[in-house]
Amino acid sequence: MAAKSPISLANFFIFNSSYCRYESDEKNKILYYYPTDNDLNTKVRTVGLCEAVIKFTGTFGTSPCEALHTQKTKQVFLEPEPGFWMVMTLNVPFQQKSRDGQVYMEYFTDEIQDHIYQSLLLKSYRMFTLMHGTFGSIVGEKKEDVATLRKKLNEFYENYLMNLKSSDADLLDIFQGIHFLPLERYSFLKILCFINQVEEKFRCVKYSVFLYNDQLVWSGLEPEDTQVVYQYLSLEQIPFFIESELKGGVFSPSRTSPFGSGTHFGKFMTGPRSMEDEAGLQKLPKIFLSNGKICCYLIAYRALNATVCLLVEVSNQLKLEFFKSLDVELGNQLSSLASEIGEQYSKTISHLNTEQQSKFMYMYFNHMNLAEKTTMHADMKSTGHSLIPSDIMKLFGDFYTDLSKMKDFGEIIGKTLTDCWVVGKLSDERELYVILQQKNANIVDVNDELKKLSASYFQSIFIMD
Repeated sequence: MAAKSPISLANFFIFNSSYCRYESDEKNKILYYYPTDNDLNTKVRTVGLCEAVIKFTGTFGTSPCEALHTQKTKQVFLEPEPGFWMVMTLNVPFQQKSRDGQVYMEYFTDEIQDHIYQSLLLKSYRMFTLMHGTFGSIVGEKKEDVATLRKKLNEFYENYLMNLKSSDADLLDIFQGIHFLPLERYSFLKILCFINQVEEKFRCVKYSVFLYNDQLVWSGLEPEDTQVVYQYLSLEQIPFFIESELKGGVFSPSRTSPFGSGTHFGKFMTGPRSMEDEAGLQKLPKIFLSNGKICCYLIAYRALNATVCLLVEVSNQLKLEFFKSLDVELGNQLSSLASEIGEQYSKTISHLNTEQQSKFMYMYFNHMNLAEKTTMHADMKSTGHSLIPSDIMKLFGDFYTDLSKMKDFGEIIGKTLTDCWVVGKLSDERELYVILQQKNANIVDVNDELKKLSASYFQSIFIMD
């Protein structure tokens, strides 16, 4: 029997029907299309079919079309801005089987959960707008700059889709939560004082974000902006910087400041690397906040495992002297703070290792502050997979759909064929998903274990009763 094929991306495209005035100009509506090597007729025909589906479903209600299912593919739709549509087509997993001497293909349509891949679409849009602004702002009110939008979309999604792991998407892609680092009160206050001191001395700094490793300690941004900036820093900027250090390239560790401001471990992740680096000053990245309304320079500075990000509005003219002053202010203080946090972090890691050896695993999300905590994805960075079977993770995806229909409170408990208990619980904007590996337990035992879990790891954060 042949192995089951994985979920794969068939195509991904963005279009706006208003850019096509005549039947002969149908190609103008296509802003981006993957795979790029598909012929123009295929692209126009595929986009045209989606247009027809959207218009047809629009006659039945006010809510836009969300998904289209066929035997071999599933399409998910998103209209992030009026008139702009993003569509992702996924190949349904299949397996070759035989019956009565006849070979046939069995398709597993339930393997693809619409709400998870709609979240992937939304994430891809938000990551684009973070770097370039909204589609509408790029085109302009007179719609004269469509070529610029096409160029930016091609540049961004050419790299973005290469790293899209469509077969490993799960509930975490819906949450897109933030991993917070719990600190002792005194240490947290020291970090807050450090941030306030920097913002007071450098008045051009509009917002600040502080991370340790890939966990958030402090953010002065609004929650939605914090969410997407955190994803960008933890998944792209920081891993790239660490990889460059390990390779011993331009970011190789050194205690001597390239700006001549003393001896410390601090260095800029973005911006100039020395007083002679005029080119680095020109390449300082810009990000767009508040749905594209605010544009800021992103200045990221790192010492040991601590990263502080300073956002400066683009109306300010930045010079090399400014970065030298920042290096003087940040270097020693951030190096000292990083060492202090590191001592507490080692204790936290030891506690997490104890959690992972317990008889249950969990995934927690708080809709109010976007906090996320999971022991089901401990090796996601190294292997790209969660620690639990994909069928149980998909079951949790179904739990999420059912819980979202409940108002404030709800609970779902089930038992799998492998004698694992699975639980989904909603309580006051907080969600908890648990897998309990206790074969001889009954539902009363499961409820008792959930109470122990809440008392041990969440205390008053998640109310189980």
